[in-house]
Amino acid sequence: MGEEVKDEAWKPSARAESTALAATLAAALAADTPEARDYLNRQNRLTELQIGQLQQSEHFEFAHLRFRHFSDIGKLGLQIAGGLVIFLAVAGLGTMVWNAAQSRGMVVEAFSVPPDLAQSGMTGSVLANRVIDRFGQLQSSGLAINQGSASYRIDSADAVRVEIPETGISVGELDRYLREWLGHEAHVSGDLVHDAKGYSLTVRYGDQPGATMTGGDLSLLLAQAAEHLMADTVPYHYIDYLARQHRVADAMALLPSLASNGTPHDQARGLAAWAAFYARQGDNWDAANKAYEGLRLEPHNPVLSAWAGSAEGQLFHEEASYTQMAAVPPHLTGDAAADMSPRVVAMMPLLMSIYREEYLGNFNRALAEWAQLHAVTVGAGYDPALHANDAVLSHDLALGRKIYRTIPAADIQNPHDSDAALPNLLIAAYAGDWELAARRGDATDAFVKSHPALAWTRLNYLPAWAYAKAKSGDLAGAQALIAASPPDCDSCLRVRARIAALKGDWGASAYWFRLVSARSPHIPFADTDWGETLLHKGDWDGAIAKFQSAHAKSPHYADPLEMWGEALMAKSRSDLALTKFSEAAQDAPNWGRLHLKWGEALATSGKPEAARQQFASAAALDLTANEKSELAHQH
Repeated sequence: MGEEVKDEAWKPSARAESTALAATLAAALAADTPEARDYLNRQNRLTELQIGQLQQSEHFEFAHLRFRHFSDIGKLGLQIAGGLVIFLAVAGLGTMVWNAAQSRGMVVEAFSVPPDLAQSGMTGSVLANRVIDRFGQLQSSGLAINQGSASYRIDSADAVRVEIPETGISVGELDRYLREWLGHEAHVSGDLVHDAKGYSLTVRYGDQPGATMTGGDLSLLLAQAAEHLMADTVPYHYIDYLARQHRVADAMALLPSLASNGTPHDQARGLAAWAAFYARQGDNWDAANKAYEGLRLEPHNPVLSAWAGSAEGQLFHEEASYTQMAAVPPHLTGDAAADMSPRVVAMMPLLMSIYREEYLGNFNRALAEWAQLHAVTVGAGYDPALHANDAVLSHDLALGRKIYRTIPAADIQNPHDSDAALPNLLIAAYAGDWELAARRGDATDAFVKSHPALAWTRLNYLPAWAYAKAKSGDLAGAQALIAASPPDCDSCLRVRARIAALKGDWGASAYWFRLVSARSPHIPFADTDWGETLLHKGDWDGAIAKFQSAHAKSPHYADPLEMWGEALMAKSRSDLALTKFSEAAQDAPNWGRLHLKWGEALATSGKPEAARQQFASAAALDLTANEKSELAHQH
C-alpha cells in the first residue's frame, strides 16, 4: 500500500484549485485591464491581512507559551515548598519524639497551696519554682565530679502556648504528652498546708513516698525539701554536698547502698562517690581503695581514675598518681562525660595536664595551664596555692609572691585547708633563708595540730619543713621529723636521702635515692636530687650521670640541666655548659642562679659582653645571699 498523503494541500482537489488560481492570476496580468488591476489589488490586500493575522497569532502564541512556562515554574516551586513544609514538619515531629524518648529529667508540677497564700502571691507555681531554685543552688554550690546536674522543667498550664493549626493542641501539650508516653521522666509534686507548727510541706518524687517537713520558717522548709529532692534525684551530688557540710553520719548511711545496688556502672559511680567522700575527709588510703575497687568494675572510668590519682598524690605515691592522672583525659567521652557536670568536663583535661606536668618538673608549662584553667572555668578547680607553688618551683619567686598575695587571709587560716601555708614556706626556702623557712614550718605545724581534722595534710609540708631545719643547722630536729614519715612517701624519702647527704652518710643517701628512683620510672626528682648531692660531694661524673637520667625522664625539667652545666664547668668544660644553660633557660627563664652561672660560663669562654648581659639578668632576679656575693665578685 502506498504512503498515505497527510498534507491536504497535496490532495488532487487542492492541487487543481491551486492550478486554477495560478492560471487566473496569469491571465489578469496579461490582460492589464482596470478590472485585472483591481482584482490584483484586492488579492494583495487579502494577503497583507492574512500576514498581519499570522503575525498577531504568532505573538499571542509566544506570550502564551511564556506564561505557561512561568506558570509551570510557579507550580513546581509551590510543590517544592509544600514538600519542604511536610519534610520539616515530619523532621520536627521526629526530633520531638526522639527528645521525648531520651528525656530522663524530672517534671515539677505546681504545688498545692492554701488559698490565703495563693492570694498573697505564693501560688503553687511560685512555690514549686522556689524549691527548684534552692535545688539548683545546692548543686551549683560545689564542684562534684560525679553526675552532672539533672535536667528538670516546670510543668505549668500557664506556659506560653503555640497552637498547631486545625488541631487545637499546643506544641507544649504535644511535647508533654510525648514525654509522658515515651520518656522516663519522674514527676515532682507537693502540697503546703497550715498546721499547729506553722506549715507542713510535703514533697513527692515519682512513685516514692512523700517526705513531710514541718515548721514555722517557710524558707527552711524549702531548703529541706530541696535536700530531699537532691538525695532522690542526684544522690552522688548529695553525697558531695554532705561531705562539704561535714555530715559524715548522714553520708555513711547512704554510701553502702549506692555502691552495692544497680548495674556495675551504678556501683562504680557509687564507689566514686565513696572515694570522693573519703578524700574530702582526708582519708586518702580508703579513698584510693574505693577508687581501685570501682576501677575493677570499670577500668576506664575517668572519675575513678581522677580520685585514685588524687588520693595517691596526697600519699606522695608519685608514680601511681602520675599514671592515674594520665588515664583520665582519654576516657572523658560518652557515658563517662555524661556523668559529670559540664564545668568538670571543661576543666578536667587541663587540671590533669597540670598535675602531670608537675610530676615531670615542667613547671613553666604548668604555670601557663594554671592561668588558662583560671580563665576557662572562672575559678572552678583553680588553686592559687598550688599555682604559687609551681611558680616557686620554677624559680620565679617574684611570681610566687604575687600569686600568694591573691590568697585571701581567711583561706590561709581556713581550718579545712592547710595548702595555702605551703607556698610561703617554699618562698623562704628557695630564697635561701632556711631559718625563716623552718620558722614558717613550725607555725604551719602548730596550726595543723590545733585543728585535728587537718592531721592528714602534714605530709604536704613536712618534707620541706624538715629539710629547712637541716639546712638551718638543726640536723637532729630534721632527722626526728623525717624519721616519722611513712616509707612509701616518695617526697619524704628524697628528703631523708638529702639529710643523710648533709650528714655525710653517703651510703644511706644512695640507698634512699635508689629506692625512690626505681619505683618512679617517669618521675625525675629522685635522680635530680641524687645528682645534686653528688655535685656538692665533688663527684662530677656521678652527678652528670644522674642529671642525664633525670633529663631522659623529663626533657623540660630545668633543674638537672642547670646543675649539669655547673658540673661541666667544674670539669673545665664551660663551652659545653653553655648549651645546658641555654636549654634550661627555655623552661626556667626567671631563675636568678641560672643566669649567674650562665654568665660565669660565658666569661670563662671568652665572651665578656654576653656574660655582662647574663649578669645583668641575674641582678634583676631573686638570688640567695651567697649568690649575690658571687655576682658582686664578677664586677
